[in-house]
Amino acid sequence: VLKMITPERANDQTTINMFLDEARLAASLNHQNVAQVFEVGEDQGVHYLAMEYVHGQDLRAVLAKAGSGGTRIPLELALTVVAGAAAGLHHAHERRGPDGKPLGIVHRDVSPSNIMIGYDGAVKLLDFGIAKLLDPSLTRTGQPRTRTELRAMTPEYASPEQVLGETATTASDVYALGIVLY
Repeated sequence: VLKMITPERANDQTTINMFLDEARLAASLNHQNVAQVFEVGEDQGVHYLAMEYVHGQDLRAVLAKAGSGGTRIPLELALTVVAGAAAGLHHAHERRGPDGKPLGIVHRDVSPSNIMIGYDGAVKLLDFGIAKLLDPSLTRTGQPRTRTELRAMTPEYASPEQVLGETATTASDVYALGIVLY
């Protein structure tokens, strides 16, 4: 799967920096429950991120199909999906830099649209595009991201501290995953 900057934002250096920060972050994560990044590059001025293709549907689509049929997804499937997403989050939350210090990665947008369910049963967490890094050395600029540089999280799944504009933590991701399970 290719993820690219839209043409209307291709000349916006802030967007390019955010995109490359996401690429660096996502490429540093290697876990069976996180969509793998294979390549980051630029071709004729277009920045791209080549990611693992998950042959399946996102959880949002699965929930919509069940809802339109007047049913709910089976509890076993719900628990399997949430356990997989939790394992991917745990990997990101526990990720350490070369110096052994925790990177403090917080996804900040755990929602059904960012959880893929493969037809083979694989569960993959997607889109670390608004993830927060406590270690600014992983950003291209070496500076922490500002609130204005971040896309909005999915409000229905946001933790109370996020809604109040306070700092998101790993607990914020766990809270959001709990809402997904609910």
